Amino acid sequence: MKKLLWFLILSVVCKNTICQVQFQNLTYNEALKKAAINNRMIFLQFESEKCIQCNVVANKAFENEELAAQLNESFVCIAINSTHPDRETVGNFLNAKQSFGSFFIDHNGVLLHSYKMSTTQASKYKEQVGIALFKSSEGIRISELEKEYREGDKSIDMLQAILLKRKSLSLETDSLLDVYVSILPTDSLTAVTTLSFIAKMAPVIGSYADNQLRKDYALFNKAWYALPLVERVIINNRIIAKSMNKAVSEKNQAFAYRVASFNKATYTTSVQAAENAFDKNILDYLYETKDTFNYLVRAVNYYDKYYMTVSIDTISKQDSLRRKKMLATAKGDTVSRTDSTLRIRKSITFSPQTQIITQALNTGAWNFYKMSSDTMYLSKALQWVKRGLEFYEPAEAMDTYARLLYKTGKKEEAVFWELKTIALKQKMGYPTVEFEAVLNKMKAGAAKID
Repeated sequence: MKKLLWFLILSVVCKNTICQVQFQNLTYNEALKKAAINNRMIFLQFESEKCIQCNVVANKAFENEELAAQLNESFVCIAINSTHPDRETVGNFLNAKQSFGSFFIDHNGVLLHSYKMSTTQASKYKEQVGIALFKSSEGIRISELEKEYREGDKSIDMLQAILLKRKSLSLETDSLLDVYVSILPTDSLTAVTTLSFIAKMAPVIGSYADNQLRKDYALFNKAWYALPLVERVIINNRIIAKSMNKAVSEKNQAFAYRVASFNKATYTTSVQAAENAFDKNILDYLYETKDTFNYLVRAVNYYDKYYMTVSIDTISKQDSLRRKKMLATAKGDTVSRTDSTLRIRKSITFSPQTQIITQALNTGAWNFYKMSSDTMYLSKALQWVKRGLEFYEPAEAMDTYARLLYKTGKKEEAVFWELKTIALKQKMGYPTVEFEAVLNKMKAGAAKID
């Protein structure tokens, strides 16, 4: 009887603790040491600062028993949240300061694999674990290459091999790329294949490699437009992200404007999209460098200009047309029915503009909620999130609206919207502890609710 009781107790413990990913309270260096001692890899969950829902979605997947057992047994698991002491250091290392996701790192500190998104599907994370385990041999290979380089083999072929490996693992390549370009024979920089290789490394704007790449404009265009459009878009996005990270880390506003101008120039079919990209870059720079005054002023113009003037009917019609067009051109699978007839099944990945607009307006409103107590700015934030809710009603936007209502003295209405938030969260199967705590403070008339 006692043995049976003990077994039942252990089963309850498993359900509540063991059978979910156990993120350990460690610094990054402590995690590396523990991984080395136990001959394990690190599973590092880099949480989003801005998208709380993204973190909640991932945590839902981490409750899966099989995934949890796999990660707990084979990895040292750590989570880097917004207050973690190593957030900036790790963010720089992973090139993830303005993103989030899952990162697999070996005990030598070599990044093996990254999954820069989140999902409730545990199967997706299991796939990433498999990829990381496969790539673990690649981590050994890059360590060997870098050791050979440090010990004297500084040939062009060696540098090129290291650059390719580091790029495949999303590691920093810019300092080594400058070295690589500096030792190339002069005539190599007239070869399309060489320029194509440099371009694929996505050199930071204004770096030595970037200057040499674009030195002969006609030759650069020949190499650049030989690449597929999809690849060119990916490269430009990497250049912009890395260059803006540099501007932020150096607090170099002039460079931020240069990066924003580069981004604007990549939009050749829409003047408004180009201006939006430029303004968004500058807004992000001000936010990341904590220039609150200029951020607030510029944000008012940005969200009013690009999001408060759009028509719900127009955007909804555009979404409908895009969805139909994508379905019409998507490849389908032939599926047999029980009545022996056949049907074509199609699936597409579609992001409605209505949801994107709501998310953007919610981001602006949430930032104002956190950054200001000025009545004018809070009123503006209320207008934004309310407008966003007319397009689409996600729990995060409803929660933002509720908190802004409370902060501006509309307490009864705030309670109503926070109740709606909790109901939707519960319906989706997500935890509501945080929102229930806010609701209780609202009902109690607390001066601060978060």
